[in-house]
Order: sequence, then C-alpha cells, then structure tokens
Amino acid sequence: MKRHFQQAYFVHVKRHMGVCRFCKFTGLKAEEYGMANIEKIPRLRKENRKKRTNRQLLILLLLFFLVLLLVLFFQSSISRVQDISVTGAQLVSPGEVIKQSHLHFDMQYLLVNKEKVATSIVSAIPAIESVEVRKTFPGKIELVVKERPRVAFLMNNRGELYPVTNKGVVLRQYPSSDEMVDKPIIRLWKTEQLLPEFAEQLDKLDPGIRRQISEIRHEPTKNNPDRLILFMKDGFEVHTVIQDFADNMAWYPSFVQSLKREGKTEGIINLSEVKWFEPYKQQQTNGNKQP
Repeated sequence: MKRHFQQAYFVHVKRHMGVCRFCKFTGLKAEEYGMANIEKIPRLRKENRKKRTNRQLLILLLLFFLVLLLVLFFQSSISRVQDISVTGAQLVSPGEVIKQSHLHFDMQYLLVNKEKVATSIVSAIPAIESVEVRKTFPGKIELVVKERPRVAFLMNNRGELYPVTNKGVVLRQYPSSDEMVDKPIIRLWKTEQLLPEFAEQLDKLDPGIRRQISEIRHEPTKNNPDRLILFMKDGFEVHTVIQDFADNMAWYPSFVQSLKREGKTEGIINLSEVKWFEPYKQQQTNGNKQP
C-alpha cells in the first residue's frame, strides 16, 4: 500500500513538474497555485457572458432605431414623389407623357420602377421612341423623351396634315398646321401597305436632298406599282420608285448640276434603273401631237 502511494505521488509530481517549478519561482505552494486557477475560471466565464449580453443588447437597440427611422422616413413627405418633369417632347405634350407614365405626386419615391415607367410610356404613345427616367433624391423624377424621327407629312382629302414617322406610322392624333411643316408633303398615297417601306427609304435619304422635296405622290401603274412622282423646290419633277429610293435620289444633286450647266432649269428627271431627262416643253409638244 505504501509502495503504491509512492508510485502515484511520483507520477503526480512528474506530471505537474512545471507547476512545481512555477511554485518554486513564485514562492506559492502547489495547492495554492491550483486553487488560484480554479478561482479565476468562473470569473472569466462571467465576464465573457456579460460582454456577449451587452453586444446582443447593442445590436437590438441598433435594429430598433433603424426600424424607427425607416417608419419615420416612409411617413414623411421626403419619401414621396414631389416633382415630375418632362424634357425632349416636341410633338407630344408633357401632360400626356406624365399621364401614360402612371406617376403621381405623393407616391413612394423608392418604389418607382424606372424600367416599368419607360415601357408604359413607349407602348402607349407611338410618337415616342424611348424614355429615360432619371430619379434625383429627394422626390424628383425627370422623364427624358426621345420622339421618333418624322420624315414627312401625309395630307388627307380634307387638306389636314399628319406627321409620318421613319417607320411609316401616321400620327393622326397629332395634326399639324401649315406653319409647322418642315418635311416633304405626301399629297397622294394609293397603297398604305407600302408606306412603311417608303418611310424607311426616306429616312435613309441625305437630309439636304430631303429638304429639297416639296411634294410626293404615289401614282402606281399596272406595270409599275412602286411608281413615285416628286415635285422639287427648285422646279424639277422626279420620277422614281419606292425600291432603292434613297440610292436613286442620291444622284439628284449631280444630275441637276449637270442640267443647269446646260441651261436646263425645268423638266422631268427619271431616277430609276435608267436615268434620263425630258424638258416640260418637249413633253407638252409630244402630248399635243397625240390624237
């Protein structure tokens, strides 16, 4: 029994040799050192638990004040739409743009979806090509409108003028007065299905040449359903076709310049596959000779 106790004591001393050395250095007994460590462990745990509790309380307080600020913000006027403006609209009135945007004052500013607003306007108003929605805090919304290019005006039987877009859409809800006409006038158009194709060709035409066109007539024949007659501001009459209209009309400036050098200032210019010129007098003479 005594021998067994000695072996156990030897193992205990060997296992805690470092502790005994520390006790020798500090003057503490091994029993006192062990008791000191035991007393410190619960104290550290209490301090850690207290810090964790304080941190949780701080987070809850921050969340509470954040929610409170959000509630106050959404209930205040600063969170609502206060100003709606429209820029870039010439043909379309700003009031119509705002109406089709479905925006209104006092709606929540942060809930305004820019893509939905733009899509709503473009789908409802054919004259508008695109809309950029700009939001400026607090509460300001600007609708930047880009209208579709207008290439001509269509005249109906009553002499009323309507803009024609580059896609061939006739904007009948926007009648224009004679003072506002700055594009060629389509006075006669027989086949409405051909208007989109011609409008695209007219849009491709050089703006300088397009400004010289005063009047356009679609006068198809049995052999030529695309036949066009143009009356130019400089006195010439042009016969051409819808297909490749822009390419054919590109010859007009040089053709006219050549005619004027020869002293020819009036007549019919044919600009299609075959290009030729015929004076008005010769045409009238040929007409008189016919029975």
